[in-house]
Amino acid sequence: MIEIKKILVATDFSEGAEQAYPVAQKLASTFGSKVDFIHVIPTIKYLNESIKKIGVPFDMEKDLYPKVMKESEHQIEKALNTFIREENTGEYFVKIDRKPSDTIVKHAMENDYDLIIMGTRGRDLTEMFRGTTAEKVIRSSKVPVFSVDASFNENEVRNIVVPTDTSAVSFAAFPLAVALASVYNSEITLFHVLELYGSISENIPRKPDKDEKYTIYESLIQRLNDYLSDAEIDSIHIQNTETDFEDQVVVTEEGETITIPLHTNIVKGVSAHIEIENFASEEADLVVIATHGYSGFSHLILGSTAEKVAENVEKPVVTIRPDKDQLKSRKHLEEEA
Repeated sequence: MIEIKKILVATDFSEGAEQAYPVAQKLASTFGSKVDFIHVIPTIKYLNESIKKIGVPFDMEKDLYPKVMKESEHQIEKALNTFIREENTGEYFVKIDRKPSDTIVKHAMENDYDLIIMGTRGRDLTEMFRGTTAEKVIRSSKVPVFSVDASFNENEVRNIVVPTDTSAVSFAAFPLAVALASVYNSEITLFHVLELYGSISENIPRKPDKDEKYTIYESLIQRLNDYLSDAEIDSIHIQNTETDFEDQVVVTEEGETITIPLHTNIVKGVSAHIEIENFASEEADLVVIATHGYSGFSHLILGSTAEKVAENVEKPVVTIRPDKDQLKSRKHLEEEA
């Protein structure tokens, strides 16, 4: 099963940002992780240039930023030590940059973090569900991003929804969903949308004695097991039960075995992201979704659809960008579909 050893919490010290702190501690306690905090002070480029032009004896670099930097370091150190237990406490970082989202993504990549956690509404409140900084981090980060809102209750994560288009790329989100399900003692639902204008699964060979949804369900579970095998994730296996669309995730590690209920829900709809958002709003406590994949195979869930889901679904979302090099061995599945 996936391990989460290094967690980066991005914060602007707002109430929205604070929603990420207990989530980080919960995961750190489970996986024995170290938690680092990062705060980015945005530069005010045009204001600085305007002040220079009108001749005001005030230098942003010398007079303002050092004071803001010092205060920010005090705040971030206090937050880290207050909300994160000593055994999980890592480092804190305060940076100055014009684009906070770029700085967060770059820092996470360069320092090999396993997960970024951030509140969905910080100081940059917008009409959309996610704050603009969180949206940009989700869009560009190669490190998984767990975006948390105020409604998240770690004691009520009963169902984790994993949208899939039946491709190996979309299955890249599954191991992380399993890890989170083990933390929160949750069930998992695979959710697939048969779009009116076409999807990968429409080319799965139909069996005369089976209806369309059942054929897709059988293929989906087989492909998921194939993905886990090819990715050499030997600790996770899908075990069939006697009930259609109801299976079990079997996780075996260090001689211990746990089982997680796995449901498969297949619906027909005009738009994948709308169907996902509607289903998640009613049934999900957490959504785990792959954000990017191979060009040409992202008809349903990957790319823009996933971004729309991450931006608009009113539930906490974990986004993960697959490692394309690791998935090349599965490419033939999409070509056959």
